[in-house]
Amino acid sequence: MPKKYNTSTFNTFNTEALENALVSTCNGNLQIRHRLALRALALSLKYDAEMKNQGVTNQNHVEPLKALTNFKANLQRRKKTSDTLTNRGLMKVPEPVGAILLSDIAYTFRDEINDYTQIDFSNARHVDLLKVAVDKSISKVSDKQGRPVNEPLDEFFIGLTDLFENTTGKPAVAGAHFDGQPKTDFEKLMYLGYQIIRPAYSYPSALKAYERAISRNP
Repeated sequence: MPKKYNTSTFNTFNTEALENALVSTCNGNLQIRHRLALRALALSLKYDAEMKNQGVTNQNHVEPLKALTNFKANLQRRKKTSDTLTNRGLMKVPEPVGAILLSDIAYTFRDEINDYTQIDFSNARHVDLLKVAVDKSISKVSDKQGRPVNEPLDEFFIGLTDLFENTTGKPAVAGAHFDGQPKTDFEKLMYLGYQIIRPAYSYPSALKAYERAISRNP
């Protein structure tokens, strides 16, 4: 299985602290598919937050969606592995959607290649996998339009809870403490995730948001 992926385009949002926290919880034995799943959760939440910071209008979503759709269309025109169309197309996808796309590509190709530049267009399976990855990204971006305010954060918390329990074999439990600080591994991970969109907020605020998400999604 590949050990590394190209992460140079993730400069719009650093997921290292969140990933390192989960790695530490797993005693350094975090599988690459779980790392990529965590990264995808974080990037999707960050994307939604950035769209809100710009002002939530349909136009905010139209341009990224258009870029992804054009990239997908361009895939049909690339026939040779020497063609640089894929690299050029990726560079035209605006951030943070570009990071989401690379994350989906990395996850989809996790058992096939080490880097997206190794995609072989003479390989029918590679072409099909790339289309799957692009469709995943398009779905994530288009689904953001008109969604309830709390839904993206709910999805992050639910996804993080499932990921934590699957990777550690421990229950994901979060509670309040007298000093207002996270204590358990999951509490620390959950708080790091909450800080993606609300870096100045305290752990009690993160806990309340997490408890609301759990209550809405039993």
